[in-house]
Amino acid sequence: MASPITEQNRRKRESTRETIAKPPVAATQLDSHNHFHRPEPRQTLTETKRLYLRVGDEVTHLRYEEWGMGVVMEIMTSSVPGGTCLARVRFQDGQLRCFNNDLDNESCCYYFGVRRYWNPSHGVNAVRSKFFLRG
Repeated sequence: MASPITEQNRRKRESTRETIAKPPVAATQLDSHNHFHRPEPRQTLTETKRLYLRVGDEVTHLRYEEWGMGVVMEIMTSSVPGGTCLARVRFQDGQLRCFNNDLDNESCCYYFGVRRYWNPSHGVNAVRSKFFLRG
């Protein structure tokens, strides 16, 4: 008959081998063929971001009239959850400026003073020719 001490040691070794050989896995991560699957995200990136500007929008700034009118040249949206959304705007003074473009963020360009230009019949062709028809 085996002594109780050696029997306890044998049981401990077997339980240790089982935990090493079979790591605990949530049932939702395995399919019927015991393959792992990454859980699907509940919200897509477009659902979490409310963008203010789009490419081609004409904008002005409330506090910097010397910049002139601007045209949104590029929109960059991060694919990382919680990442930033940026809009690059080229103004008439020749500068390319970047602004935060997420309306749910307190540093959005709307709260900074950037406004869409709502009178497209006034000087639009002249502004577009300055920005897009450079030689």
